[in-house]
Amino acid sequence: MPRWRRLANLTADPLLGPVTEALDGLPEGARVVVCGRSGPDFARVITRCLDRALTAVPVDPQAGEARLTEITGRVAASVVIDGRGGHWSARTGPCARADLGDRCPTDLERQPGLRFVIFTSGSTGVPKGVMLGWDSVRGNAEKVTGVVGIDPARPHATCLPLFHVNALLMSLVGTRITGTPLVICDQFSPHEYFRQIGQALAATAAVVPALLHRIVEARPPWPDSLECLITAAAPLERDLAQRFYRAYGPRLRQGYGQSEAVNFSFMMPLLDAAGFREHYLRRHPPVGIALPATELAIDDGEVVLRTPDIMRGYWADPVTTAKVLTPDGWLRTGDLGELRDEFLVLRGRRDEVINRGGVKVYPLDIERQWRQDGLAGHGAAVPVQAGSEGQDIGLVLAGGSLLWARSLGAAGRTAPLAAETGGLLITPTGKLKRKEMGRRLTGRREDPARYQELLAYAAQVAASITASQTRPQGAQATRLWAQAAWLAGSQAAKRGSQAGSAARSAAHDALDLLAGYWPTIAVAAGDGGDMMRQRPGLWRRLMTEWPMGSYAELACAVLSARELLRGPVLEVGSGVGNTTGLIAPLVGDDFTWSDGNPWLVARGRWPGQGVVFDFDQLAPDGLGPFATIVATNALHCAADKGASLARLRSLLRPGGTLVLAEGSNPTTPDGLPWALDYLFCAFGGWWDRTGFLTRWEWLRLLTDAGFDRLGYSVLRAGRHDLGGVVWGSNGDG
Repeated sequence: MPRWRRLANLTADPLLGPVTEALDGLPEGARVVVCGRSGPDFARVITRCLDRALTAVPVDPQAGEARLTEITGRVAASVVIDGRGGHWSARTGPCARADLGDRCPTDLERQPGLRFVIFTSGSTGVPKGVMLGWDSVRGNAEKVTGVVGIDPARPHATCLPLFHVNALLMSLVGTRITGTPLVICDQFSPHEYFRQIGQALAATAAVVPALLHRIVEARPPWPDSLECLITAAAPLERDLAQRFYRAYGPRLRQGYGQSEAVNFSFMMPLLDAAGFREHYLRRHPPVGIALPATELAIDDGEVVLRTPDIMRGYWADPVTTAKVLTPDGWLRTGDLGELRDEFLVLRGRRDEVINRGGVKVYPLDIERQWRQDGLAGHGAAVPVQAGSEGQDIGLVLAGGSLLWARSLGAAGRTAPLAAETGGLLITPTGKLKRKEMGRRLTGRREDPARYQELLAYAAQVAASITASQTRPQGAQATRLWAQAAWLAGSQAAKRGSQAGSAARSAAHDALDLLAGYWPTIAVAAGDGGDMMRQRPGLWRRLMTEWPMGSYAELACAVLSARELLRGPVLEVGSGVGNTTGLIAPLVGDDFTWSDGNPWLVARGRWPGQGVVFDFDQLAPDGLGPFATIVATNALHCAADKGASLARLRSLLRPGGTLVLAEGSNPTTPDGLPWALDYLFCAFGGWWDRTGFLTRWEWLRLLTDAGFDRLGYSVLRAGRHDLGGVVWGSNGDG
């Protein structure tokens, strides 16, 4: 049986006695929190509130008990109507008495004609309660129904939640004031939605881009009665519009509005095929022209509106209200836009602008560029922290491969400093939670001049080695000499920096030591271990100070941002303990650190327990399972990296994460080697086991070993990609 009926008759449908009695016993203006599954019953409750001149406060049923309690207290509700369990009931709120003056004394809380307090999604901050009066609600609904063509002879459909402004005001209120039949599809599937639309002979229907994508993927037959779909709440991207057009033609209209301006303020006309191709397919889709009596201004890029259909303010928040509503009635939307021909085109949110080294970039612009560069599927540009350099750009993919991003750096395009797969965080209406996603990602930008100076110094030392009279004998010395010759012959390594101009570091001292020890290594009379014993303490300094220490610091930042130190943690290849010392105080459960060298394990003094574990061998009995395994500049030493990754995966519990901090070689698209590559060729486990790999090689290895939900964070110094952190998950937890 179709879930639709004429809303004029909904008030005649029986509600449970306690719910009806609770509503009918309230004075005009009393607040009623309504929390339950969207559907005909929800519509009946809201309609009853409107008929009784009550103030409805709709709440998403997935918000949780704590959120429901908070909102109930904030608005001093008289009654809470709760239908989350499928059985609708009423209970008293903190302002249950009929004499509102005793419990709710402020003038703000007793505004005559107030019909809704709608809490924003919180996609850009703390949710705010938008107060809407009946005059504004009715005025906007009348304009929208006129523009869309909602009337009794043209049924309307929605699959959107009635506790949000789009479905609540356009669909529910709009059809009620016009007496139009409403189709309420409360269990969305593309085929079921279109089936109900066809059965009810609906002429218009509401949707959001996230659901529109599912429709295009499923391609159910287009209902004969349906004139168009109306999309809003989140940006319609050009690639989705193109796929819709290929499937169904130009039968799509985009609109734009905010809760603060009641609902829609702009609406696209229904275009013919030529107009649709011009405005939706060849360029970024616009959101429309202003509704009647709506004024538009663009103030320093921000969309500013003035309309009779405006909120009265934010509930109990005059300070924030004054920031967005001017004394002469203009609403600062926080959205960035521009006019193209007669249509408004949005560029994103002002508070979503990413300040990338002093240059402001807009997520929507970045996403459009990425799609032009071949990004398939759903991806979001998000702000991420880049250490002392402030913000940078991150990428979150709903699915697909991160390997696509490899081409961006080589092409000189905007490459994300951090990225992950595994799904997008969105509000119930499809808005991206960019800030929330960005908080899980981090990257790091090093001083490019400092690294370039080290590179130039390394090239200078490399040149002295290759000019030496002592020629290499044996495989190890030959590999070291070849890598040194590669760097010494690169003019780019010496460009723009004077070797030795920056402060000395352990890396400089180690390079000097190698230059003097080269004749011994060349004739296979000693190796890197023997060399380091010439300078006690230098090895520890080399592995803990810059630049090697940056990998441990980034690993710790990633583990913290992703909240991966709460469960039992294993560190493998702890070595001198740089990463160990950083994360040990932060682990909230059992911490196990390990190394294949028993001497290194024995000397550790960190919290937790140390075990001898060589990742080239089977793990000791009883080790694991762990929530997180971390290794810093260790796994490149594995003889069989795929087998070692598989072994580590077996030590993770379901949903656990493996985090690898690793350098990268080469560091530039034109093949510049990592500055210390030839230095580490003096050590076994490096020269004979590939040395550093690129993150793209690690991502492939992780995929082949069965990891999913992959991600990475970049350690970058100017144009040099120094590697960073990669991670993968052991399936679903």
